[in-house]
Amino acid sequence: MNNNWLDKAKNRVKKILRERRVCCGKQLEAKISEAGPNNLRAEPDFVSKALKILVKSKEIKINYYEVERNKIKFYLPKDFSLNFEEDKKRYIFITSLYKKYREIATNQKYCGAVLEKIVQKAVLKTKYRCLGGPGKSTNRLVINGREIKGDIDLILFGKEKEILGVECKNKREWFNPHSKDIWEIIEKCVNNKALPVIIARKFTYSARIIFKNLGILGFETHNQYFLPSLENEMKDIRHKDGLGFADIRFKDKPEKRYITFFDSIVKSQEESYRDNFFSYLDLLKEYSKQLSQEISHKERDRLFFELLREIGLIEKEEYDFDEYYNDRNNYF
Repeated sequence: MNNNWLDKAKNRVKKILRERRVCCGKQLEAKISEAGPNNLRAEPDFVSKALKILVKSKEIKINYYEVERNKIKFYLPKDFSLNFEEDKKRYIFITSLYKKYREIATNQKYCGAVLEKIVQKAVLKTKYRCLGGPGKSTNRLVINGREIKGDIDLILFGKEKEILGVECKNKREWFNPHSKDIWEIIEKCVNNKALPVIIARKFTYSARIIFKNLGILGFETHNQYFLPSLENEMKDIRHKDGLGFADIRFKDKPEKRYITFFDSIVKSQEESYRDNFFSYLDLLKEYSKQLSQEISHKERDRLFFELLREIGLIEKEEYDFDEYYNDRNNYF
């Protein structure tokens, strides 16, 4: 573990909670990993580790609040008390606001489908032809004599009659290279012999390295998108004194950077990335079967460690899983 980044995360967590009084994990990530000077922006894995340490040392505390049958952790400074009127008001405001955010963000029409529409519109402004899109199933479509297995957000027709599988993830989470969502996408693309193109708000530094090594194209949107009609309803969710999710945008049309990504980057790198991805196809098929399932965090990390060895990103024979598990934030 990189203690420098961990210390920065711990210090920023304590400072933010002193000022804001109540924050869920996603709020702290937005304020620590995405705001402030670059040399203080600890990635979410460090924030998560810092929170565990601070709770254990009783420097901060946790309250659980039920949202959609899930108990969400809200972090509080050690002097917080619901007996204090201002703390109570703040707690009710933030927890209610987060519940409202979750209800909107988990609605496919309001959130998930919006990014799919943006990406589809961007693709249609390029030379790529595509199938799929919001509400359209690609399962069992026959393309170049091959039947597609499962639903892919968008299927693009590339060079030499090859296909690309575009998946859009309009979520707040930063995607790690070992996350279930990523490996569900990889499994679909492996099974359909499609080059994966993953569109998401944020990727961790290690995810970008793994993508390059495995031949996976990724595009960071840096924004979470919602229907334009929701702008007024979600103003407190964006505001710094509310949830502080200032990256949220209300649009359903692509910015130029989306078109440039497909027309320039994907077009120029498609062949080299495909060669790389297909060179690992059998290996990825084996690991994606397991990493796309619901398994424990430790088992997921163990499988991912084995994969890193297989592809040569971990070369030291003496470097074992326990070392990697304790030090994975500092490995790449």
